[in-house]
Amino acid sequence: MAIFDLILKIDTALRLKEIVFIGESKKWFQDDHLEAMIGQKIEYVLGDSIKPEGGIVEIQNKFFKYQWINDIDENTVYLSREGVLMDLYEQTIRHVAEGIQIYDRNGYFLYANPASEDLEFYKNEDFKGKHILDLYDLKEEYSTILTVLRTQKPVINRCDRFKMKTGKALTTINNGYPLKIDDILYGAVVFESDLSALKRIKNRTINLEAYVEGRQPATQEQLYAFDDIIHVSDKMKNMIHFAKKVSLTDSSVIIVGATGTGKELMAQSIHSFSPRRDKPFIDINCSAVPSNLFESMFFGTEKGAFTGSIAKKGFFEMADGGTIFLDEVNSISIEMQAKLLRVLQEKRFQRIGGEKYLRCDVRIIAAANEDLHELMEQQKIRKDFYYRISAIKIEIPSLNERKEDIPILARYFLIELCNQYNRPQMVISNQVLDVFLEYNWPGNVRELQHVIEYVFNCASEDIEEVDISHLPDYLLSPSALDHTSMRDIKSSKDFFNENNTLETQLAFFEKEIIYQQLQKHGGNITKSAKSLGISRQSLQYRMKKTGLSVE
Repeated sequence: MAIFDLILKIDTALRLKEIVFIGESKKWFQDDHLEAMIGQKIEYVLGDSIKPEGGIVEIQNKFFKYQWINDIDENTVYLSREGVLMDLYEQTIRHVAEGIQIYDRNGYFLYANPASEDLEFYKNEDFKGKHILDLYDLKEEYSTILTVLRTQKPVINRCDRFKMKTGKALTTINNGYPLKIDDILYGAVVFESDLSALKRIKNRTINLEAYVEGRQPATQEQLYAFDDIIHVSDKMKNMIHFAKKVSLTDSSVIIVGATGTGKELMAQSIHSFSPRRDKPFIDINCSAVPSNLFESMFFGTEKGAFTGSIAKKGFFEMADGGTIFLDEVNSISIEMQAKLLRVLQEKRFQRIGGEKYLRCDVRIIAAANEDLHELMEQQKIRKDFYYRISAIKIEIPSLNERKEDIPILARYFLIELCNQYNRPQMVISNQVLDVFLEYNWPGNVRELQHVIEYVFNCASEDIEEVDISHLPDYLLSPSALDHTSMRDIKSSKDFFNENNTLETQLAFFEKEIIYQQLQKHGGNITKSAKSLGISRQSLQYRMKKTGLSVE
């Protein structure tokens, strides 16, 4: 495949005057279709208006990325299929559940997908252009990438335990492969999995085996129920009580909650508790549905509706009698909202290319990651569509609003991991629980689960109690904690007298020393720890214990 597949020469009146075919591109078009358009306006040739900044056009069911070059005597449009494919490849990689990192043959970081960023708590822009040895504290025998680059051979299913330069410990299961062009090594790629990714792969394998053996995968049995929602707080009890009542009706539901609060868990629980529990539950991430495929995916297609189309059910047919969960419903375009609204009102639809109407009986549960009222004011959400999908509104409280649930959730996640990997049960120290209770948890329950997975990986197998040394650094930073201010120590000097116990007086003396060093170094924890001869993590623990923070 060439970098450019077509070059279109255009005169000053924006009419096509010449076509240059590169490689085998001429074979892609039937009956000299493109050449027959010489002399036509370029908008007619491409079926779209040309934008000076470039874009994507479709010619005879083939997509091309174009660049527009404006000269004095003529204009030139360069078209490339490879450009579109590269965009699609990158989008595909972004949806892969495993972490992916790509390095050049000299060991310099090129690219990583969001799963890798989430796994290791970094951003692409922070890693780009840096050598792997500048990013991680490792040796070749503990680096999948370095081994692949040296041997130019794949490394399969290797468990790597290593540290990032920030001091963060990681444990991953890796597969690494050399990247070659014409048998010359140009780089390497590593696929990394944490515990959550491995769990998803395991479930996918079980369903695949069931399919091969001709059994129906136990999809419905795997749906969450209200009993799976771990909680002790009154807010959650009241919300679940209300959701159970709503479940028994066919009213449409909108679930509102911050990222990581468990909107899909709630949607599945409503379905599992409803009279539709034995019917399909179809969950759709609306932001992942391409706009040009939206109608065919929701309404289905008839054979021959367009080139290559086959008779295929859409989401509404698949969910008949059951529930459709529209996650990130705010990402649906205004045009598609109108078409969905008509189906929801009339409870019937036509397949693409079909002539007859099909009846549908589905319940709609929706969730949004933006404020829908603001989107209505911005005319990004139709009012009639919003009112149709939100007869009932369920608000899931953030983890920060139900902190009494944090200890039980943390213990539950840790017990589950120990059971899953046949490790002795561990307990969580009170100091760790204190940190959890003081942190704001912007990522909510999902973030807490990821932290517990991090702790589980960091702790060695002989550890019985999880302590502060196993926590990720960002949870221990002064900005994450809300303790007594440094200046408040002066008001506590009355504790330092002969009537107090030795333990009390020693605790105050420790606090005074730490305070003096922090004040001397302007609140810099790293410098203060070095002057005290202890690690940064130990100082953060002692600050936590004595009630000190940096303002």
